[in-house]
Amino acid sequence: MKKGLLFVFSSLLFSPVVAQPDQNVDQIIIKEIYCGGCPKDEGSDMFHMDKCIVLYNNCPERVVASNLCFGMATPYNAEAPSNGSIYDKSGNLVYEDEGFIPAQNGIWYFPSTLVIEPFQQVVVNVHGAIDNTQTYSQSVNYAYSGYYCMYDPEAGYNNTSYYPTPADVIPASHYLKTVKYGQGNAWPLSTSSPALFIFQTQDVSPVDFATDADNLWYVPGYSQTPVYACMKVPADWIIDGVEVFNATNKENCKKRFTADIDAGYVYLTNKLAHSIYRNVDVELTTARAENEGKLVYNYALGTDESTDPSGIDAEESIKQGAHIVYRDWDNSSEDFHERLRCSLRDYAPQSVNAKKGDVNQDGNVDVADIASILTVMASTGTDPLADVNQDNIVDVADISTVLTEMAK
Repeated sequence: MKKGLLFVFSSLLFSPVVAQPDQNVDQIIIKEIYCGGCPKDEGSDMFHMDKCIVLYNNCPERVVASNLCFGMATPYNAEAPSNGSIYDKSGNLVYEDEGFIPAQNGIWYFPSTLVIEPFQQVVVNVHGAIDNTQTYSQSVNYAYSGYYCMYDPEAGYNNTSYYPTPADVIPASHYLKTVKYGQGNAWPLSTSSPALFIFQTQDVSPVDFATDADNLWYVPGYSQTPVYACMKVPADWIIDGVEVFNATNKENCKKRFTADIDAGYVYLTNKLAHSIYRNVDVELTTARAENEGKLVYNYALGTDESTDPSGIDAEESIKQGAHIVYRDWDNSSEDFHERLRCSLRDYAPQSVNAKKGDVNQDGNVDVADIASILTVMASTGTDPLADVNQDNIVDVADISTVLTEMAK
């Protein structure tokens, strides 16, 4: 590294970081959930420890979000026998008028403020932040420096089958943290029918909220032990939620979200590498002038019984430079469809990289991107995002390009 370049990098490394105020947090949506697992190549079983969540900024302004968290409503499965315990004799959820959603087992949170540029996405791996395609061809490659992952073994989620050491190209700053108050050594996001939500704690840190015993709630009729422990997440903290029903056991599925969070549900057929994907808001998307000539139609990745009614192929349109606005009607029956495969299998992360040099895809071109390049240079892995100048080599020239972009 040239002396001048090293001096600039060193001075940037120790520059103070200025906190950004929250902006447009209500525009964060869950764009896609991949949790059902995929067939193993030899056909013997399914690989179910392969899950991710894609968040998306659904507006033309930057999103800045502090204290952003993930939770899953109880019970884990919509078809669980214990589901009836959360309903009263009148058929209403026992917490219907209590103003909260019970988050079971634990919550995850971003360790620092999350920034998402307009119409861009953030990928969060749930289990196994590695290149799973090396073992299972229908799985997903998570070995990209811009991806985040749920990885916090010291907190108690330490089952190495679910949490192998993340790919070395993923910086430790992208490891989500957790507060575990339930039982088990892994966060058991359902492979058939999760009720997943994102929320932002208000006037309290995620840790202080989730370690306050006054916020605990237990499934009625069951012992007050960690097995049934939940956190009462205030409904007005919840930014988005998706209710998923098991497509192969529809008759036994019951809702866990109140209608103000999600008035419907979307079906998922698990074990087939399918995902849950949000539908395009055709009116708002076609109204954007910059999308003229960039929208791709004849979408063909829905299932026989579930597809995007807009007919717009969102991922192909994004590849053409379109800005997609997704439906956000607080009703999963209208907002989502079952997709034949996770979008990450077909579209490399650089296709959503908003800025040249934004290696870690946090919306900023700064010293953290240089650190990401250095991580790739020191590793045995590869990452196209780190090849900023696109010469097929990740080296000091890419750091120089980032510095040039920072100076603009």
